[in-house]
Amino acid sequence: MHPIITKLGPVTIYSYGMMVAIAFVLGIYVAGIEARRKGIKQDLVYDLVFYIVIGSLIGARLYYLVFFDPSVFIKAPLSILKIWEGGVAIHGAILGGIVAGILFSKLKKISFWKLADLVAPSIILGQAIGRIGCFLNGCCFGVPTESIFGVRFPLAGAAVHPTQLYELVLNSIGFFILWSVRKKIKFDGGLFLLYLMIYNCIRIPISSLRGDSLYIWGTNLKIAQITSAVIFVIALVLFVKRKKNA
Repeated sequence: MHPIITKLGPVTIYSYGMMVAIAFVLGIYVAGIEARRKGIKQDLVYDLVFYIVIGSLIGARLYYLVFFDPSVFIKAPLSILKIWEGGVAIHGAILGGIVAGILFSKLKKISFWKLADLVAPSIILGQAIGRIGCFLNGCCFGVPTESIFGVRFPLAGAAVHPTQLYELVLNSIGFFILWSVRKKIKFDGGLFLLYLMIYNCIRIPISSLRGDSLYIWGTNLKIAQITSAVIFVIALVLFVKRKKNA
């Protein structure tokens, strides 16, 4: 794999960090297109993204530590901040981003659902691009396989499912679906709730192939699958309810 793209003197450019940066820039660009279409000021988009990024990082880290090793909170509280050492979870990022979005909407006195629809395509696009970083970094791979799709990662040893690439393809399809229907959904929150349903439908089967999953304490239940199922059901109920009310 290629965890390091290049070194420029004392500066090391990591593949994962570079892909996250690309995802961030493209996400803002896509959100800006939607903002112009909806008559929302560009500055508001920048402020919203800042809140979401902070909330997502906090949520991703806390979620991971709770299900990986809660004792970290007691043994080394400051290590919670060391996200550069790894240990983040996408569902925590989604939940943290939602909380941040709600706080931002209340601060700016704007509908949360309008803002959520604005960034929904950007989120799943960012997730797709981020998986390229995971593949290059050699992390987040799947369980061993003898199929033609198997890839050998240094940390895995045997050939494993390249779940990063599976999710890259499926998330990209999800992005194009959201982008295609964004003008057809006429009620606020519909696009964001559709994103939640699409992504979590993707994550349930992908998680079954992941080799680095977190589990509910003392069980063989993968927390990502349980969380995905719960979020999907909640999103579906809210989608139907909001559509009916609209």
